[in-house]
Amino acid sequence: MTRQELRLVVAGTLLIGVSYGLARFAYGLFLPSMREDVGLSSAMAGAIGSGAYLGYCLAIVVSALLVERFGARLMAVVAALVAAAGMAVIAVSTSAVWLAGAILLAGASTGLASPPMAQAVSTSIATARQGRANTVINAGTSLGVAISGPVAFIATGQWRIAYAAFAVTALFNAVLLLVSVPRPRGSEERGDASPKEEDRRNRGGLWRASAWRVMLAAAGTGIASAAYWTFSSESVVTQGNFDQAMANIVWILIGVAGLVGGLAGDLVKRFGINGVHRSTLAALALALCLLALMPSSLPAVLLSAVLFGAGYIMLTGIYLVWGVRLYSDRPAIGLGLPFLMIAVGQIVGSPLAGYLIGSRGYAFCFILFALIALATMLVGYRSDKKQDERQKKVVAARGAGRKPVSSSMTDSSVHDFYMPAMPPLGLIEKMGRWFHLVRR
Repeated sequence: MTRQELRLVVAGTLLIGVSYGLARFAYGLFLPSMREDVGLSSAMAGAIGSGAYLGYCLAIVVSALLVERFGARLMAVVAALVAAAGMAVIAVSTSAVWLAGAILLAGASTGLASPPMAQAVSTSIATARQGRANTVINAGTSLGVAISGPVAFIATGQWRIAYAAFAVTALFNAVLLLVSVPRPRGSEERGDASPKEEDRRNRGGLWRASAWRVMLAAAGTGIASAAYWTFSSESVVTQGNFDQAMANIVWILIGVAGLVGGLAGDLVKRFGINGVHRSTLAALALALCLLALMPSSLPAVLLSAVLFGAGYIMLTGIYLVWGVRLYSDRPAIGLGLPFLMIAVGQIVGSPLAGYLIGSRGYAFCFILFALIALATMLVGYRSDKKQDERQKKVVAARGAGRKPVSSSMTDSSVHDFYMPAMPPLGLIEKMGRWFHLVRR
Protein backbone atom coordinates (compact mmCIF):
# COMPACT_ATOMS: atom_id res chain seq x y z
CA MET A 1 0.00 0.00 0.00
CA THR A 2 1.42 3.39 -1.01
CA ARG A 3 1.92 6.25 1.43
CA GLN A 4 -1.02 8.18 0.01
CA GLU A 5 -3.29 5.14 0.25
CA LEU A 6 -2.18 4.46 3.82
CA ARG A 7 -2.85 8.06 4.77
CA LEU A 8 -6.35 7.82 3.28
CA VAL A 9 -7.06 4.61 5.22
CA VAL A 10 -5.88 6.17 8.50
CA ALA A 11 -7.98 9.29 7.96
CA GLY A 12 -11.01 7.24 6.93
CA THR A 13 -10.70 4.89 9.90
CA LEU A 14 -10.53 7.84 12.26
CA LEU A 15 -13.57 9.45 10.61
CA ILE A 16 -15.65 6.30 11.04
CA GLY A 17 -14.39 5.93 14.60
CA VAL A 18 -15.23 9.54 15.43
CA SER A 19 -18.66 9.56 13.80
CA TYR A 20 -19.91 6.09 14.72
CA GLY A 21 -17.97 5.25 17.88
CA LEU A 22 -17.90 8.71 19.51
CA ALA A 23 -20.63 10.90 18.03
CA ARG A 24 -23.26 8.15 17.81
CA PHE A 25 -22.68 5.23 20.18
CA ALA A 26 -20.78 6.85 23.09
CA TYR A 27 -24.06 8.39 24.24
CA GLY A 28 -24.94 5.16 26.05
CA LEU A 29 -21.63 5.17 27.93
CA PHE A 30 -22.19 8.61 29.46
CA LEU A 31 -25.95 8.33 29.95
CA PRO A 32 -25.86 7.79 33.76
CA SER A 33 -23.92 11.02 34.29
CA MET A 34 -26.03 12.90 31.76
CA ARG A 35 -29.24 11.90 33.51
CA GLU A 36 -27.97 13.24 36.82
CA ASP A 37 -26.82 16.56 35.39
CA VAL A 38 -29.60 17.30 32.91
CA GLY A 39 -32.45 15.42 34.60
CA LEU A 40 -33.58 12.93 31.99
CA SER A 41 -36.28 10.31 32.41
CA SER A 42 -35.75 6.84 30.93
CA ALA A 43 -38.30 7.56 28.20
CA MET A 44 -36.63 10.86 27.35
CA ALA A 45 -33.19 9.21 27.32
CA GLY A 46 -34.44 6.62 24.85
CA ALA A 47 -36.03 9.28 22.66
CA ILE A 48 -32.82 11.31 22.61
CA GLY A 49 -30.87 8.18 21.67
CA SER A 50 -33.13 7.81 18.66
CA GLY A 51 -32.13 11.30 17.56
CA ALA A 52 -28.73 10.03 16.46
CA TYR A 53 -30.33 7.30 14.36
CA LEU A 54 -32.81 9.74 12.83
CA GLY A 55 -30.00 12.08 11.90
CA TYR A 56 -28.20 9.15 10.29
CA CYS A 57 -31.16 8.28 8.08
CA LEU A 58 -31.66 11.85 6.90
CA ALA A 59 -27.98 12.58 6.33
CA ILE A 60 -27.23 9.64 4.02
CA VAL A 61 -29.64 11.00 1.41
CA VAL A 62 -28.17 14.50 1.54
CA SER A 63 -24.58 13.27 1.50
CA ALA A 64 -25.07 10.95 -1.47
CA LEU A 65 -26.50 13.82 -3.49
CA LEU A 66 -23.79 16.30 -2.56
CA VAL A 67 -20.79 13.97 -2.86
CA GLU A 68 -21.34 13.71 -6.62
CA ARG A 69 -21.43 17.48 -6.94
CA PHE A 70 -18.67 18.53 -4.53
CA GLY A 71 -16.50 15.42 -4.32
CA ALA A 72 -15.47 13.03 -1.56
CA ARG A 73 -12.83 15.33 -0.06
CA LEU A 74 -15.14 18.21 0.82
CA MET A 75 -17.96 16.00 2.09
CA ALA A 76 -15.62 13.96 4.28
CA VAL A 77 -14.30 17.15 5.88
CA VAL A 78 -17.87 18.41 6.36
CA ALA A 79 -18.78 15.13 8.09
CA ALA A 80 -15.94 15.55 10.58
CA LEU A 81 -16.89 19.19 11.21
CA VAL A 82 -20.53 18.26 11.80
CA ALA A 83 -19.42 15.61 14.31
CA ALA A 84 -17.21 18.20 16.03
CA ALA A 85 -20.02 20.77 16.19
CA GLY A 86 -22.55 18.27 17.52
CA MET A 87 -20.24 16.95 20.24
CA ALA A 88 -19.19 20.47 21.21
CA VAL A 89 -22.83 21.43 21.75
CA ILE A 90 -23.37 18.22 23.75
CA ALA A 91 -20.51 19.30 26.00
CA VAL A 92 -22.21 22.60 26.88
CA SER A 93 -25.87 21.45 26.88
CA THR A 94 -27.77 22.32 30.05
CA SER A 95 -31.25 21.11 29.09
CA ALA A 96 -32.80 18.02 27.53
CA VAL A 97 -33.88 20.04 24.48
CA TRP A 98 -30.36 21.25 23.73
CA LEU A 99 -28.97 17.78 24.37
CA ALA A 100 -31.47 16.17 22.00
CA GLY A 101 -30.65 18.64 19.23
CA ALA A 102 -26.92 18.17 19.69
CA ILE A 103 -27.17 14.38 19.58
CA LEU A 104 -29.25 14.67 16.41
CA LEU A 105 -26.54 16.83 14.83
CA ALA A 106 -23.72 14.55 15.97
CA GLY A 107 -25.58 11.47 14.76
CA ALA A 108 -25.96 13.03 11.31
CA SER A 109 -22.19 12.81 10.88
CA THR A 110 -22.42 9.04 10.43
CA GLY A 111 -24.59 9.39 7.36
CA LEU A 112 -22.50 12.24 5.99
CA ALA A 113 -19.25 10.29 6.44
CA SER A 114 -20.10 7.06 4.68
CA PRO A 115 -20.73 7.98 1.00
CA PRO A 116 -17.59 10.14 0.59
CA MET A 117 -15.32 7.51 2.17
CA ALA A 118 -16.85 4.80 0.01
CA GLN A 119 -16.19 6.89 -3.10
CA ALA A 120 -12.68 7.84 -1.98
CA VAL A 121 -11.65 4.21 -1.47
CA SER A 122 -13.13 3.00 -4.74
CA THR A 123 -11.47 5.76 -6.80
CA SER A 124 -8.15 6.32 -4.98
CA ILE A 125 -6.92 2.86 -3.98
CA ALA A 126 -5.83 0.11 -6.34
CA THR A 127 -8.46 -2.59 -6.81
CA ALA A 128 -6.20 -5.31 -5.42
CA ARG A 129 -5.84 -3.40 -2.13
CA GLN A 130 -9.39 -2.11 -1.74
CA GLY A 131 -10.57 -5.14 0.22
CA ARG A 132 -7.93 -4.65 2.88
CA ALA A 133 -8.56 -0.89 3.01
CA ASN A 134 -12.30 -1.40 3.37
CA THR A 135 -11.87 -3.92 6.17
CA VAL A 136 -9.60 -1.63 8.15
CA ILE A 137 -11.81 1.44 7.73
CA ASN A 138 -14.94 -0.55 8.57
CA ALA A 139 -13.35 -1.49 11.91
CA GLY A 140 -13.31 2.18 12.83
CA THR A 141 -16.65 1.83 14.64
CA SER A 142 -15.22 -0.66 17.11
CA LEU A 143 -12.07 1.42 17.46
CA GLY A 144 -14.12 4.50 18.34
CA VAL A 145 -16.17 2.58 20.88
CA ALA A 146 -13.00 1.17 22.44
CA ILE A 147 -11.38 4.61 22.64
CA SER A 148 -14.37 6.26 24.30
CA GLY A 149 -14.00 3.93 27.28
CA PRO A 150 -10.51 5.06 28.35
CA VAL A 151 -11.57 8.67 27.84
CA ALA A 152 -14.44 8.02 30.24
CA PHE A 153 -11.90 6.64 32.73
CA ILE A 154 -9.83 9.80 32.54
CA ALA A 155 -12.89 12.04 32.82
CA THR A 156 -14.86 9.95 35.33
CA GLY A 157 -18.27 11.56 35.79
CA GLN A 158 -17.20 14.50 33.61
CA TRP A 159 -19.07 13.72 30.41
CA ARG A 160 -18.79 17.32 29.28
CA ILE A 161 -15.00 17.13 29.32
CA ALA A 162 -15.14 13.83 27.44
CA TYR A 163 -17.32 15.26 24.68
CA ALA A 164 -15.11 18.33 24.47
CA ALA A 165 -12.15 16.01 23.90
CA PHE A 166 -14.16 14.11 21.27
CA ALA A 167 -14.93 17.39 19.50
CA VAL A 168 -11.23 18.30 19.40
CA THR A 169 -10.48 14.85 17.97
CA ALA A 170 -13.06 15.42 15.25
CA LEU A 171 -11.47 18.76 14.35
CA PHE A 172 -8.08 17.07 14.07
CA ASN A 173 -9.69 14.46 11.83
CA ALA A 174 -11.10 17.20 9.59
CA VAL A 175 -7.60 18.56 9.02
CA LEU A 176 -6.25 15.06 8.36
CA LEU A 177 -9.00 14.39 5.83
CA LEU A 178 -8.28 17.69 4.10
CA VAL A 179 -4.70 16.60 3.38
CA SER A 180 -5.39 12.88 2.88
CA VAL A 181 -8.43 12.55 0.62
CA PRO A 182 -7.43 13.28 -2.99
CA ARG A 183 -9.18 15.98 -4.94
CA PRO A 184 -11.69 14.65 -7.50
CA ARG A 185 -10.20 14.18 -10.95
CA GLY A 186 -11.82 15.86 -13.90
CA SER A 187 -13.12 12.57 -15.24
CA GLU A 188 -14.83 11.89 -11.93
CA GLU A 189 -16.55 15.25 -11.93
CA ARG A 190 -17.73 14.97 -15.50
CA GLY A 191 -18.72 11.31 -15.25
CA ASP A 192 -18.96 8.76 -18.04
CA ALA A 193 -22.40 8.69 -19.59
CA SER A 194 -21.86 5.62 -21.70
CA PRO A 195 -20.95 3.20 -18.88
CA LYS A 196 -23.77 4.55 -16.73
CA GLU A 197 -26.31 3.89 -19.45
CA GLU A 198 -24.83 0.45 -20.02
CA ASP A 199 -25.10 -0.44 -16.33
CA ARG A 200 -28.65 0.90 -16.22
CA ARG A 201 -29.72 -1.38 -19.07
CA ASN A 202 -28.34 -4.46 -17.32
CA ARG A 203 -29.38 -3.85 -13.75
CA GLY A 204 -32.65 -4.95 -12.22
CA GLY A 205 -35.29 -2.91 -10.47
CA LEU A 206 -35.11 -1.52 -6.97
CA TRP A 207 -37.46 -4.08 -5.48
CA ARG A 208 -36.57 -7.78 -5.36
CA ALA A 209 -38.90 -10.60 -4.39
CA SER A 210 -36.87 -11.58 -1.33
CA ALA A 211 -35.76 -8.08 -0.30
CA TRP A 212 -38.24 -8.10 2.54
CA ARG A 213 -36.22 -10.83 4.22
CA VAL A 214 -33.02 -8.86 4.65
CA MET A 215 -35.03 -5.74 5.50
CA LEU A 216 -36.98 -7.52 8.23
CA ALA A 217 -33.90 -9.27 9.63
CA ALA A 218 -31.91 -6.02 9.73
CA ALA A 219 -34.77 -4.13 11.37
CA GLY A 220 -35.11 -6.89 13.98
CA THR A 221 -31.41 -6.66 14.77
CA GLY A 222 -31.65 -2.87 14.98
CA ILE A 223 -34.50 -3.07 17.49
CA ALA A 224 -32.82 -5.78 19.58
CA SER A 225 -29.48 -3.96 19.72
CA ALA A 226 -30.91 -0.54 20.59
CA ALA A 227 -31.58 -1.44 24.23
CA TYR A 228 -28.00 -2.56 24.76
CA TRP A 229 -26.39 0.38 23.00
CA THR A 230 -28.43 2.93 24.93
CA PHE A 231 -28.95 1.43 28.39
CA SER A 232 -26.25 -1.21 29.04
CA SER A 233 -23.88 1.18 30.83
CA GLU A 234 -26.69 2.54 32.96
CA SER A 235 -27.77 -1.00 33.84
CA VAL A 236 -24.26 -1.94 34.92
CA VAL A 237 -24.21 1.02 37.32
CA THR A 238 -27.78 1.00 38.65
CA GLN A 239 -28.65 -2.69 38.59
CA GLY A 240 -25.26 -4.30 39.01
CA ASN A 241 -24.12 -1.79 41.66
CA PHE A 242 -20.80 -1.34 39.88
CA ASP A 243 -19.07 2.00 39.64
CA GLN A 244 -18.67 4.05 36.48
CA ALA A 245 -15.17 2.63 35.99
CA MET A 246 -16.62 -0.86 35.49
CA ALA A 247 -19.17 0.53 33.04
CA ASN A 248 -16.26 2.00 31.10
CA ILE A 249 -14.50 -1.39 31.04
CA VAL A 250 -17.65 -2.98 29.68
CA TRP A 251 -17.79 -0.35 26.95
CA ILE A 252 -14.15 -0.96 26.01
CA LEU A 253 -14.81 -4.69 25.78
CA ILE A 254 -17.73 -4.05 23.43
CA GLY A 255 -15.45 -2.10 21.13
CA VAL A 256 -12.52 -4.52 21.22
CA ALA A 257 -14.76 -7.56 20.75
CA GLY A 258 -16.32 -5.86 17.74
CA LEU A 259 -13.06 -6.30 15.86
CA VAL A 260 -13.97 -10.00 15.65
CA GLY A 261 -16.80 -8.96 13.36
CA GLY A 262 -14.26 -8.66 10.55
CA LEU A 263 -14.41 -12.45 10.28
CA ALA A 264 -18.02 -12.35 9.11
CA GLY A 265 -17.17 -12.79 5.43
CA ASP A 266 -14.95 -15.82 6.00
CA LEU A 267 -17.49 -17.46 8.33
CA VAL A 268 -20.33 -16.93 5.87
CA LYS A 269 -18.22 -18.43 3.11
CA ARG A 270 -17.57 -21.51 5.25
CA PHE A 271 -20.90 -22.03 7.03
CA GLY A 272 -23.43 -20.08 4.95
CA ILE A 273 -25.45 -16.97 5.71
CA ASN A 274 -28.25 -18.67 7.63
CA GLY A 275 -25.99 -20.64 9.95
CA VAL A 276 -23.84 -17.67 10.92
CA HIS A 277 -26.84 -15.33 11.08
CA ARG A 278 -28.81 -17.48 13.49
CA SER A 279 -25.89 -18.36 15.73
CA THR A 280 -24.87 -14.70 15.97
CA LEU A 281 -28.42 -13.63 16.83
CA ALA A 282 -28.39 -16.28 19.56
CA ALA A 283 -25.20 -14.73 20.94
CA LEU A 284 -26.85 -11.30 20.87
CA ALA A 285 -29.87 -12.64 22.74
CA LEU A 286 -27.60 -14.32 25.32
CA ALA A 287 -25.78 -11.02 25.87
CA LEU A 288 -29.10 -9.32 26.67
CA CYS A 289 -30.22 -12.16 28.95
CA LEU A 290 -26.98 -12.13 30.92
CA LEU A 291 -27.35 -8.41 31.56
CA ALA A 292 -31.00 -8.88 32.53
CA LEU A 293 -30.66 -11.91 34.84
CA MET A 294 -27.16 -11.53 36.28
CA PRO A 295 -26.39 -7.78 36.37
CA SER A 296 -24.39 -8.05 39.60
CA SER A 297 -22.15 -10.91 38.39
CA LEU A 298 -18.89 -9.52 37.02
CA PRO A 299 -18.08 -12.56 34.80
CA ALA A 300 -21.60 -12.48 33.35
CA VAL A 301 -21.41 -8.74 32.63
CA LEU A 302 -18.02 -9.04 30.94
CA LEU A 303 -19.15 -12.04 28.89
CA SER A 304 -22.26 -10.11 27.90
CA ALA A 305 -20.13 -7.22 26.61
CA VAL A 306 -17.92 -9.55 24.56
CA LEU A 307 -20.90 -11.38 23.05
CA PHE A 308 -22.69 -8.17 22.15
CA GLY A 309 -19.66 -6.39 20.68
CA ALA A 310 -18.65 -9.35 18.52
CA GLY A 311 -22.23 -10.24 17.65
CA TYR A 312 -23.36 -6.77 16.57
CA ILE A 313 -20.44 -6.10 14.23
CA MET A 314 -20.67 -9.67 12.94
CA LEU A 315 -24.35 -9.16 12.11
CA THR A 316 -23.58 -5.97 10.19
CA GLY A 317 -21.08 -7.96 8.10
CA ILE A 318 -23.65 -10.68 7.48
CA TYR A 319 -26.18 -8.14 6.21
CA LEU A 320 -23.54 -6.65 3.91
CA VAL A 321 -22.97 -10.04 2.31
CA TRP A 322 -26.69 -10.81 2.20
CA GLY A 323 -27.58 -7.49 0.60
CA VAL A 324 -24.83 -7.63 -2.01
CA ARG A 325 -25.86 -11.13 -3.00
CA LEU A 326 -29.45 -9.97 -3.41
CA TYR A 327 -28.47 -6.83 -5.34
CA SER A 328 -25.37 -8.15 -7.09
CA ASP A 329 -26.05 -5.83 -10.03
CA ARG A 330 -26.70 -2.83 -7.75
CA PRO A 331 -24.31 -3.33 -4.81
CA ALA A 332 -24.70 0.16 -3.37
CA ILE A 333 -28.37 -0.54 -2.76
CA GLY A 334 -27.55 -4.03 -1.54
CA LEU A 335 -25.30 -2.54 1.13
CA GLY A 336 -27.40 0.50 1.98
CA LEU A 337 -30.78 -1.18 2.34
CA PRO A 338 -30.05 -3.45 5.34
CA PHE A 339 -28.06 -0.80 7.18
CA LEU A 340 -30.79 1.74 6.69
CA MET A 341 -33.21 -0.79 8.18
CA ILE A 342 -30.87 -1.37 11.14
CA ALA A 343 -31.05 2.37 11.82
CA VAL A 344 -34.83 2.35 11.46
CA GLY A 345 -35.01 -0.51 13.94
CA GLN A 346 -32.83 1.42 16.37
CA ILE A 347 -35.03 4.50 16.03
CA VAL A 348 -37.97 2.34 17.12
CA GLY A 349 -36.09 0.29 19.69
CA SER A 350 -34.38 3.01 21.70
CA PRO A 351 -37.50 4.89 22.91
CA LEU A 352 -39.34 1.59 23.35
CA ALA A 353 -36.57 0.37 25.62
CA GLY A 354 -36.66 3.61 27.57
CA TYR A 355 -40.41 3.28 28.08
CA LEU A 356 -40.17 -0.36 29.18
CA ILE A 357 -37.34 0.36 31.61
CA GLY A 358 -39.31 3.20 33.14
CA SER A 359 -42.51 1.16 33.45
CA ARG A 360 -41.41 -2.48 33.86
CA GLY A 361 -37.71 -2.40 34.72
CA TYR A 362 -34.41 -3.37 33.13
CA ALA A 363 -34.83 -7.15 33.35
CA PHE A 364 -38.19 -7.15 31.58
CA CYS A 365 -36.87 -4.85 28.86
CA PHE A 366 -33.70 -6.82 28.12
CA ILE A 367 -35.52 -10.16 28.12
CA LEU A 368 -38.13 -8.84 25.69
CA PHE A 369 -35.45 -7.49 23.37
CA ALA A 370 -33.62 -10.84 23.57
CA LEU A 371 -36.84 -12.50 22.41
CA ILE A 372 -36.94 -10.07 19.48
CA ALA A 373 -33.41 -11.19 18.55
CA LEU A 374 -34.48 -14.84 18.73
CA ALA A 375 -37.59 -14.13 16.65
CA THR A 376 -35.38 -12.57 13.98
CA MET A 377 -33.74 -15.98 13.56
CA LEU A 378 -36.93 -17.11 11.79
CA VAL A 379 -36.07 -14.85 8.84
CA GLY A 380 -33.62 -16.65 6.58
CA TYR A 381 -31.68 -16.03 3.39
CA ARG A 382 -32.83 -17.69 0.17
CA SER A 383 -30.78 -17.73 -3.01
CA ASP A 384 -32.31 -16.25 -6.15
CA LYS A 385 -31.40 -17.80 -9.49
CA LYS A 386 -32.64 -14.70 -11.31
CA GLN A 387 -30.06 -12.62 -9.48
CA ASP A 388 -27.31 -15.02 -10.49
CA GLU A 389 -28.31 -14.69 -14.15
CA ARG A 390 -28.50 -10.92 -13.90
CA GLN A 391 -25.02 -10.83 -12.37
CA LYS A 392 -23.61 -12.77 -15.32
CA LYS A 393 -25.18 -10.29 -17.75
CA VAL A 394 -23.73 -7.32 -15.88
CA VAL A 395 -20.24 -8.81 -15.88
CA ALA A 396 -20.46 -9.61 -19.57
CA ALA A 397 -21.72 -6.13 -20.44
CA ARG A 398 -18.93 -4.32 -18.64
CA GLY A 399 -16.29 -6.02 -20.73
CA ALA A 400 -12.54 -6.12 -20.52
CA GLY A 401 -11.76 -2.41 -20.42
CA ARG A 402 -14.00 -1.58 -17.50
CA LYS A 403 -13.35 -1.80 -13.79
CA PRO A 404 -14.03 -5.44 -12.89
CA VAL A 405 -16.93 -6.37 -10.69
CA SER A 406 -15.73 -6.86 -7.14
CA SER A 407 -15.28 -10.42 -6.02
CA SER A 408 -17.62 -9.65 -3.15
CA MET A 409 -20.52 -9.89 -5.55
CA THR A 410 -19.83 -13.54 -6.08
CA ASP A 411 -18.39 -14.51 -2.73
CA SER A 412 -18.68 -13.39 0.87
CA SER A 413 -16.10 -10.64 1.17
CA VAL A 414 -17.00 -6.98 1.49
CA HIS A 415 -17.58 -4.97 -1.68
CA ASP A 416 -15.76 -1.75 -2.53
CA PHE A 417 -18.74 0.22 -1.21
CA TYR A 418 -18.40 -1.20 2.27
CA MET A 419 -19.84 1.55 4.36
CA PRO A 420 -23.03 0.97 6.35
CA ALA A 421 -24.80 4.16 5.38
CA MET A 422 -24.88 3.97 1.59
CA PRO A 423 -28.33 5.32 0.63
CA PRO A 424 -31.17 3.92 -1.51
CA LEU A 425 -29.91 5.11 -4.88
CA GLY A 426 -33.27 4.85 -6.65
CA LEU A 427 -34.61 7.58 -4.39
CA ILE A 428 -31.37 9.53 -4.75
CA GLU A 429 -31.63 9.54 -8.55
CA LYS A 430 -35.19 10.90 -8.43
CA MET A 431 -34.22 13.59 -5.95
CA GLY A 432 -31.22 14.50 -8.08
CA ARG A 433 -33.36 14.95 -11.20
CA TRP A 434 -35.83 17.05 -9.21
CA PHE A 435 -32.98 19.16 -7.82
CA HIS A 436 -31.64 19.91 -11.31
CA LEU A 437 -35.13 20.78 -12.60
CA VAL A 438 -35.62 23.25 -9.75
CA ARG A 439 -32.26 24.88 -10.49
CA ARG A 440 -33.25 25.37 -14.10
